[in-house]
Amino acid sequence: MVRLVLSGMAILLLVATPARAADPLDHVPRSAQVILVADNPRVLAEAVTGLDAFRQAQQLGPVRQFYDSTTARRLLQMLAFAELELGAKWPELLDQIGGNGVALSLLEFGRDPPPALLVLSGKDEKQVAKAYGLALQVVEDELARRGSKETVKRTASGSAETATIGSDIHAARTGATILVSNKPEVVAAAMADARADRIEHPLSARADAAKVLPKGALAWLWVNFAAVKETKQGKDFFDATRQDFLQTFVAGATIDCLRRSDFVAAGLYKEPTGLRLRVRLPAGRAGMWDDLVTHVPPEGTPGSLPLLEPPGTIYSQSFHLDAGYVWKNRDRLITGDTKREFEKAEKDVSKILPTTVKLGELLQMWGPHHRVVVAAHDVRPYQTEPSLKLPAFGYVATARDKQFTKSMDNVFRAAGLVGTLQFGLKRSEHEHEGVTLVAYRFPENKPLAEDPDGLRFNFEPCFAVVGDELVVASTLELGKKLVTELKKPRTGETSRAVLRGTAYAEGTAEALAGFSDPLVTDAVLGRGVGLSDARKEIAELVAFVKTLGTARVELDIVGKEYRLDVVWEIKQR
Repeated sequence: MVRLVLSGMAILLLVATPARAADPLDHVPRSAQVILVADNPRVLAEAVTGLDAFRQAQQLGPVRQFYDSTTARRLLQMLAFAELELGAKWPELLDQIGGNGVALSLLEFGRDPPPALLVLSGKDEKQVAKAYGLALQVVEDELARRGSKETVKRTASGSAETATIGSDIHAARTGATILVSNKPEVVAAAMADARADRIEHPLSARADAAKVLPKGALAWLWVNFAAVKETKQGKDFFDATRQDFLQTFVAGATIDCLRRSDFVAAGLYKEPTGLRLRVRLPAGRAGMWDDLVTHVPPEGTPGSLPLLEPPGTIYSQSFHLDAGYVWKNRDRLITGDTKREFEKAEKDVSKILPTTVKLGELLQMWGPHHRVVVAAHDVRPYQTEPSLKLPAFGYVATARDKQFTKSMDNVFRAAGLVGTLQFGLKRSEHEHEGVTLVAYRFPENKPLAEDPDGLRFNFEPCFAVVGDELVVASTLELGKKLVTELKKPRTGETSRAVLRGTAYAEGTAEALAGFSDPLVTDAVLGRGVGLSDARKEIAELVAFVKTLGTARVELDIVGKEYRLDVVWEIKQR
């Protein structure tokens, strides 16, 4: 009687428990090393095509020209044919054919080409079967139209249908799932892998991603980094970085987090003002090599200062890099030939520095916070135009010791004297908001054999000291703008993030407008566009770029995670 009751309860539970939704990862072999997934491809497609920037881009000349091409017209005709035959528009078709998810995976590193597998898991088995047959028919017709000797070979076994197109494309349909690969054995393994034990022992990809990424990703990526580290290339890379001081100095924190991570995950998200890409590693400050304080300051201290954003800014960045710490601890951090080269360089550079200043002393006085700005010109620095027009760029350094700015002032004045003697530079001083900027100009009436293209006419280098910060800029105009920014009351906040940067569409458009002549020439010569049409296209492109808003990047390394975010904030009209 007890057994009967228990059996009845078990049956009721099975009936009451909803069936597990199909997952494209059920077909992906456990050997997969890279997996890209869109759990709801319709939402992803509508998020992208719904952007104002996407719609506006379709009105640009080169894009219109592409839509008018034979290839684009055939693709659009095929889409229209598919919609007619399947009785639904493309958003609904995405739901029917891939509504339970789409996954693209690479199975082995080191092979060329690597085995790949595309899995489409649909919601409507009848539509999936019809779409699969229609796709094969379209391919057959296209091969016949081209007069190709390749054919589509079809086979059927029970509910499964397989097809081979030439030697490089292998496909199969089983139920509401379509599989496509460049290797026949991968398709066979994928069909065999969709079995009950995969539910109990699934791939770790989805669980790994869920540990570090929030829900709701339009698409997400998982990389089996444990497998990467086992490859010869991976082992060689990490072995080399342990011995290569420069790699450790430039990207030591990132390399260390990668070394301690078994996977990398990334997710693309829709936000009210645009899109966000999140990249995550399951390793952070905890367990990090202590000397990487050069990249990641102690907990509770600022990682980066507020961005400088003068008018016309194209890109602004603030980051933490403590060169002084490295030099102070060089006996431990720099070894072998690299140490000897640094010591020799330090002696050689110190010989040409003014007074008693030594390079090592400057490095130790140099602060850990750095800010960089790239900006468009309001007015170009010379009447003579260079063959290649470059934007202006500037750098602002903090000082750990007040003597740093005084010493660097002497260094730059000495360097300017050398430039005056060698290139005929003319030195001048300018007062701006109570700050003295020292600038140097190239003579416009004196040819320079070393610079036949006149690239020097992009530069009017200058420097200034503002409080405990050193300003260096490629033009006097930008130098003054940076002084103005530094003299303002600080409105932004310091951040725990060790790197922050923002690219600005407005400034980029201004720089693009100043670079229009080569773009017009390329349109005329490269695509056969008329001169007036080419100029109109470039004007449309500049106007389009202005609407793109900003793209922000932020790197934050917390206790157990490495977090890199890239955010596109579209300009609101």
